[in-house]
Amino acid sequence: MSEEFYNAFATSSTTLATIAQNMNLENETGTTQKPPKLMSIEEYYGWKNRFENWVQANHLRSWECILKKYVLPRTDLQVEKEISEFNDKERDMYKAEKMTISLLQQAIKEDIFVLLQHDKTSKSIWDALKIKFKGSEKMIKSKKALLKKEFDLFTSLPGEDTKKLIERYCHLVRLLDRCLTLKRQSR
Repeated sequence: MSEEFYNAFATSSTTLATIAQNMNLENETGTTQKPPKLMSIEEYYGWKNRFENWVQANHLRSWECILKKYVLPRTDLQVEKEISEFNDKERDMYKAEKMTISLLQQAIKEDIFVLLQHDKTSKSIWDALKIKFKGSEKMIKSKKALLKKEFDLFTSLPGEDTKKLIERYCHLVRLLDRCLTLKRQSR
């Protein structure tokens, strides 16, 4: 009986491929204990919504720190208070801010995180990530020009079947749409 129980769990019925697939899925969607992970800046567009939903569902107070920049409480003389001087509300907001920074550090791959220019608040990290994704104005213009040129020159490749042509075309249209959406949002 005990050998049968052991074999039920010890056999390698799960392959390395399924373990890797589960890890990728956990990174993409998150779990109840960890937020979705941004593995490359190109995934930002989809990751942003998953991360927002995850934080709002699990740490709503932390989401408020991203919406409104957290500022350390000050004394009457405008000197930053020590943590020991915080009242309960200030302590809760400080804890929520630190939780948000921790969640962002967990959720953003280290290679991306080190490139962000921020002032160590959750809102500044969030905004820096958005800017990193969008790129500078000059970069956005050149991206748009390149996409327009690619669209104007779009033709089938030698030996390409209709299905592949349609897939490439749809991908190009999605990229153009995303570029236009970013332009509208930046206004």
